[in-house]
Amino acid sequence: GLSASSGVTNDVVWEDSLMIGLEGALLGCAYNALSCRSCGLIVGFILYSASSDLAYLRGFFCFFKDNILCYLLKKKMIVEASKVIFPVVTLKEQLRKLKEKLVEVHFRIEMLMKKLEELEQNNNVAESSA
Repeated sequence: GLSASSGVTNDVVWEDSLMIGLEGALLGCAYNALSCRSCGLIVGFILYSASSDLAYLRGFFCFFKDNILCYLLKKKMIVEASKVIFPVVTLKEQLRKLKEKLVEVHFRIEMLMKKLEELEQNNNVAESSA
């Protein structure tokens, strides 16, 4: 199985050379391999060019679950990633959260602009009366 992520730590190395899939699910796809900095094992890929059924994964860090170990904090144990259930986060959900953050930031900017206008008006009044 695969797990996709929008970011990684510097423990994952992005190989510079572009590879072409010659068999399996990556047949005909161009990709950069991802490897573990400490052991050198290929742990995944980043799609550069893909067929339409894999196009949605372009630009994401895709990991082979069979090649990754996870540390479970609560249980204090290491398990294979293929045994861990990762919550599915849809693009729609991510866009909804991003929209909420943008609305919040926009509101803050509007409030700051009003404050700035008030300060400028108060400053102009103070200069006029001086």
